[in-house]
Amino acid sequence: MTVPYSRIVTEKQKGVPPAMDCERAEKLIQPYVQDKMPENEMEEFITHVRNCPDCYDELETYFIIRQAARYLDDDDRQSYNLRGLLAQDLREKERRIQRKKRRNVFFTVLILVLAVLLIVFTLHYLDFVEIPWLKGFF
Repeated sequence: MTVPYSRIVTEKQKGVPPAMDCERAEKLIQPYVQDKMPENEMEEFITHVRNCPDCYDELETYFIIRQAARYLDDDDRQSYNLRGLLAQDLREKERRIQRKKRRNVFFTVLILVLAVLLIVFTLHYLDFVEIPWLKGFF
């Protein structure tokens, strides 16, 4: 399943990069299954495979094969729901992406607040702005 040309043109006109196509997603299946996928492509890949049944089926096939091989190598003979493991793995990686986004937003806001405070304190120190509660400190 490929992205229709009209959709690509519309997204380019809006300044939004086109969504991942099936060809790119198929190239990323092996890195995903081997836990070697670049993090900057993870979210787009997961979104694509969740919305593309063909790519999801292919991912599921490779994932099941890899998990089955691990199961055979594993001494602990517990039962596995191999299809459920893929869904669990996708959810876990989506949560990791969301945590990383929240952490990035937090640190961005923190840096902005610290920068504003630094500017205000500097302006007060240079007598451009008077802040009454800071008079005793500087």
